[in-house]
Amino acid sequence: MATRVLSGGPLTGAVTTFAPASAWTDPAPGDLVKQSTGGAYQLAECADTNVPIGVISEVSDDGAVLAVELFTSGAIARLPYTGNPSLGQQIQASAATTVKGVASGGAGLIVGRDLVTGAVDVLFL
Repeated sequence: MATRVLSGGPLTGAVTTFAPASAWTDPAPGDLVKQSTGGAYQLAECADTNVPIGVISEVSDDGAVLAVELFTSGAIARLPYTGNPSLGQQIQASAATTVKGVASGGAGLIVGRDLVTGAVDVLFL
């Protein structure tokens, strides 16, 4: 009988560029983002209870262009958490750079916790 090893871990989603919403002056790698209605291809920083659509991977030197890993179908993101998230829960932002587990009204599905201490692995369907 073959031995199976659980590997898990992040699977990168699509990465594309956006602009920060006009009021956002300090975007940084690791910030969770949501859609902004302020203009085309603009994103805003997540706050508590927002449903993130991605995470910033790079910011241009002038802060005008954000490279964002989108939480696309099939992606698995490893994200820092607060509280006590459980396997099978969805996520919402709990702050600009952390998520929390919720029973409904979030995104993704928590499939791993503390494979890296303080982080959840979230599968996006």
